[in-house]
Amino acid sequence: MRDLRGANAIVTGASKGIGVYIAKTLAGRGVNLALAARSAEKLEETRRACEALGVKAIAIPADVSSLDDLRRLVDTARRELGPIDILVNNAGIELTASLVDQSFAQVDGIVRTNLSGPIWLTKLVLPEMIERRRGAIVQVSSLAGKSGEPYGAIYSATKAGLIGLTSALNMELDGTGVKCSAVCPGYVGEAGTWVTQGLKAPSMLKEVPAQKVSDAVMKAIGGAPLAYVTSGPIRPLLALGELWPGLNLWITRRLGVIKMMRAQAERLQAGDDRRSAASVATASGAHRDGGSHDG
Repeated sequence: MRDLRGANAIVTGASKGIGVYIAKTLAGRGVNLALAARSAEKLEETRRACEALGVKAIAIPADVSSLDDLRRLVDTARRELGPIDILVNNAGIELTASLVDQSFAQVDGIVRTNLSGPIWLTKLVLPEMIERRRGAIVQVSSLAGKSGEPYGAIYSATKAGLIGLTSALNMELDGTGVKCSAVCPGYVGEAGTWVTQGLKAPSMLKEVPAQKVSDAVMKAIGGAPLAYVTSGPIRPLLALGELWPGLNLWITRRLGVIKMMRAQAERLQAGDDRRSAASVATASGAHRDGGSHDG
């Protein structure tokens, strides 16, 4: 899609982080927006900022891990804006922890949010796009989906799934006028989980501005099937990793990524343990005092 002015888009995860940048960039190109996220208050802030750029924007609080919410999101967007031309599946969650330390509920939550939700939402908008022979679907994946991320195994698996989904759908949709793309950011500064956890990229790797991710989304809407967003050339390293599968382990070890992510996982685990202990102590104290504890 080239001429975006007057087009209608759904953007998930639009209440914070990269999603805000994507929404504002689309609004600046004249795209009307249906903005989705769980946080209604922050979503409204994004909506106001987008409308200030001269487009129509609606905020639809929704949980992308709920199929009912996604159906409501699409129905509302069509009713308020019209046919959907663009879908940006940006919502995602990440938990830095070893797989053995994660509960089955945590694993399921990541899979449903990062992979099932985007698949469901893609399926909901595709029939109309195919019928109109017009549409662009962008999956915001990650470099973790190409090379893996230590202590982010489930996150990496879901992001790899989005890349596979994109590749397969492009084959299915050949000749329909609908294009699918994947955007794979590396370490992103200013926004996203990386910053909220207080981490810095290893010295040999540089963080990229969040706006650079938004620019890659625009290129994807324009037809680029796969876009990497990094501070330097990554394709040669990925190609070498395909030729020598053990190279990824060697590189991440040498760059200090494994050590860094292990330390972060241990810090987060220690914090969870302290909060759990405090919760138990509070509950026990309330019980001894004859009060009640709401869990």
